[in-house]
Amino acid sequence: MKVNEIGEFELIRLLSKTLSEHYTNNELDTIYSEVVGLGDDAAVWDVPAGHQAFTTDTLVNDVHFDLRFINPVDLGWKSMVASQSDIAAMGFRPLFTTVSLGLSGKEEVDLLKDIYKGVADAASQFGGKVVGGDTVKSKTLFISISMLGYDPSDDSQPNPLKRSTAKTGEVVAVTGSLGSSAGGLRILLDKTGTLPQSQQLIESHTRPRPQIDTGVWLAGHGITCAADISDGLIADLGHICEASKVGAEIKIDALPVDADLKSIFPSDWEKLSLSGGEDYQLVFTGAKESIDKAISSLETPVTIIGKITGDYPEIRVLNSQGTQDSYSSSGFDHFKNK
Repeated sequence: MKVNEIGEFELIRLLSKTLSEHYTNNELDTIYSEVVGLGDDAAVWDVPAGHQAFTTDTLVNDVHFDLRFINPVDLGWKSMVASQSDIAAMGFRPLFTTVSLGLSGKEEVDLLKDIYKGVADAASQFGGKVVGGDTVKSKTLFISISMLGYDPSDDSQPNPLKRSTAKTGEVVAVTGSLGSSAGGLRILLDKTGTLPQSQQLIESHTRPRPQIDTGVWLAGHGITCAADISDGLIADLGHICEASKVGAEIKIDALPVDADLKSIFPSDWEKLSLSGGEDYQLVFTGAKESIDKAISSLETPVTIIGKITGDYPEIRVLNSQGTQDSYSSSGFDHFKNK
């Protein structure tokens, strides 16, 4: 059954039913009450007063995803994580989400229901309950997620993590492993079938996890500067350096890299860990004692990889010999990258 066989309104009914069947309440549902839910002109909710954050991400077929290499449930999950990670990078928690679809009408309804299963699964685990959205005619399939987050702290003054507060002398740290998503994508795209399979790397690409609890903890324990790693470490650290008018120095030997990435890509693991996107980890800066506290307190691994310098806007990458290597910090550009 295709979308153009049932029409827009029946599709919306089916997708709303899919969300209700697959969404599981979590602790965030206790902080607000529904006044008007899905199905009206707009959703209405009673929420506590406080500081909020807003973000939006759009994933376009053949630009951000290829359904030959990712199943639709994982695509729905990943669509949500892209926005959840932005909220996490502010030190906030996801609250509400709207999902808009661009459809040609030739898509199978079951494909879209599976996407919404992934959306509901990610919302159930990490927050961001879907309260509305839109469907439009489009030559290209796309998924557009808009997400509202909230500050869970009791502080009267907002304390969001920002890109513009890094200071010379602070250390640079990251969560998790770097380059795993890019490595997983290379495995999925391997046409020769010669690359060893690594479920760890593949799931890092298809089923990433946003660092929400970590972001909230950092914002509450003296860290003020962070960004999520969606474009690659060098690019996203570059955003921090640009906004803070500082430079940075990082050591390749200090990077947290999955053993599979090193063994499968012995010649490319450095580039993948520095420039590979969609890890959805966090890069942040702070006083060493604050970072040391994060290392000892958080469940997610935290690794110091370098320091902030006054050499704006240079990012120096030092190899094992202590000499400087050159890596691009431009990241993915929709209008420059081909």
